[in-house]
Amino acid sequence: MTFIEKVVRKIWEPIDAEYFKAYEEAKKKDVDELFKLHARTKMKYYPYVGLNMNYVDTYGCPYRSKNGILSGCSMCDYQSEHAKRQGSLLALREKDPKLYALAVKRGFQNTRGERAVPQVIENITGYDSLDFDEMPEELVEELYGKNELFSERPFIYNIEARAASVTREKLEKLKKIMKGKKRISIEFGVEVHDDWLRDNWINKGLANKEIIQAVELLHEFGFTAVGNILIGIPGLTEKQSIKVFVDSAVWLDSIGIDKIVALPLNRKKHTLHGYIYENLRNNDELLKVGLAQKEHTGLPWLFTIVEAFSELYRKYPDTFHKTVMTEINPESNSITNEVGYNASRECSCAEKYITYLNELTFNKEFDSLLKITDTFKEDKCYKEYDELLKRQEKCGNIYDTILIVGKELSKSMFKENWKDTYKILCESIPNPIDRRL
Repeated sequence: MTFIEKVVRKIWEPIDAEYFKAYEEAKKKDVDELFKLHARTKMKYYPYVGLNMNYVDTYGCPYRSKNGILSGCSMCDYQSEHAKRQGSLLALREKDPKLYALAVKRGFQNTRGERAVPQVIENITGYDSLDFDEMPEELVEELYGKNELFSERPFIYNIEARAASVTREKLEKLKKIMKGKKRISIEFGVEVHDDWLRDNWINKGLANKEIIQAVELLHEFGFTAVGNILIGIPGLTEKQSIKVFVDSAVWLDSIGIDKIVALPLNRKKHTLHGYIYENLRNNDELLKVGLAQKEHTGLPWLFTIVEAFSELYRKYPDTFHKTVMTEINPESNSITNEVGYNASRECSCAEKYITYLNELTFNKEFDSLLKITDTFKEDKCYKEYDELLKRQEKCGNIYDTILIVGKELSKSMFKENWKDTYKILCESIPNPIDRRL
């Protein structure tokens, strides 16, 4: 087991217990009783201009619940507040896949109504819509097949999946079920371009070769390939996060991705950065090098997010024009979360930059990115940001930085056994510089 797997499992222990307790209790119930219970629920739904985000109510992420233990990606928490309901849905899925499929569809209809009026783009998705355990073929048929959800077909259907689930067999089935629907995009999390970072710090369990294969297969079947990447990596410095974002976008462009979605990191409780905030935000060792920032811990600064976009636009304009950013808004999220800010949530520059970034996608005034970073110093928050960048220079490279954070995580989580856990991280690093405990 990798270091980050041990860490994420530890973070998710209370949710794991809650989820599987609900599952065991639901297994004792009659299948019709379970169906009636879940057929009354509503899915999570977020409307935007030209786009509706429809998150259908399934038993949860199959990657998170693999091997019967909740774990998953270290920066992700889209399940903890729904654990009881999703554990119960797992029992319904096992008892009767057809009733499970119908209950999930009812959740859509309870929110949008029957024969809903569509937007131009309709994102209709589970956690991994190409995993036929979470989304059995009966459910795929209900959502995307001949029993139309809408009064007329959306211009574009968007479906979210794991890149590892993009296989020839599954795409053949999806193509058959969605016959007649011409504009279909499949969106998947890439997060970062670096295999080691994705596997050993993000805990994604996904290799670059699988992402490349997914893009090639999607194009072969006439689907659009959409890759998601992060701005802000848990535990890294601001400058490291900018570099990883730009490099990740450029790499995705190089393998032929059609669209790149940039997601500024927000802070949720059951995540790596959520744990660092809760338990290490006043840690002396991390404060010294700017990896803990008291209340700001676990969030990218808005200066960083703007700089990341500006650098991509200046250096790689063609890649930039494939890239869109999700809205910075804590209300457009199915889990309680906090979005980035600068030195203070209350500072006027927080609203200034959030408004600027949210409007940029629509007004397309991209040349403003060439100038806006030059005005940073006019904001009263910038002096504190500049001081933070100087402290973070002591962190060294990305591996050095992860070792610093990993040591304090190990001490906090694993107490008397912390050295054994930290050693796993040290030994995973390519050409490690420092393995001293």
